[in-house]
Amino acid sequence: MKIGILGSGNIGGSLGRLWAKAGHEICFASRSPDSLAPLVAQAGAGARAGSLEEAMAFADVILEALPFSTTMNLPAEALADKMVISAANYYPPRDGQVDLGGLSQTEALARHLPRTTLVKAFNMMFATEMEALANGQGTPGRAIFLAGDDADAKSIAARLIEAAHFVPIDAGPLRNGRYFENGAPLYAKLWDAETAKAELAALKAKA
Repeated sequence: MKIGILGSGNIGGSLGRLWAKAGHEICFASRSPDSLAPLVAQAGAGARAGSLEEAMAFADVILEALPFSTTMNLPAEALADKMVISAANYYPPRDGQVDLGGLSQTEALARHLPRTTLVKAFNMMFATEMEALANGQGTPGRAIFLAGDDADAKSIAARLIEAAHFVPIDAGPLRNGRYFENGAPLYAKLWDAETAKAELAALKAKA
């Protein structure tokens, strides 16, 4: 697949490297694409750098790993009919006050991007875990929760989770992304798949 990475820091940079090694084409986005030359070199021949606009136009699938306030200002028209995996978390001290209208963070983003197919994933995992795996170290097989309303998009996201050496755990529809947002019970957990499934099932039973 052609994957655009919006936010090429610890999360986006590491996942882009892992996906490039798995054979996908990667476009890392930056206001200064030349500054990403070391990251592109690490990722290998299937990677390039471009502007935000170039990455969005290039991609079949987009990973956004941006501050939440930045995510909520992404251009809706440029992302129309695209699939976006959202790894953002809303941290009020960093992002300021954002009115979610009672929605989960990704539902609020979906309201901003009405023609975009969204999947929530990767936000609940420590960036250090992704970085270690990109460096050929770390612990493969840890669980990554995902949530979305489109079955095909979730299937693609699950394949990309596996390509990054994690195990996908389907948490259900997009609204269930609230289960693994920052501060939620399933956030920032280093679980294997069986533990993650059991914890998810227990949480749903209480809902």
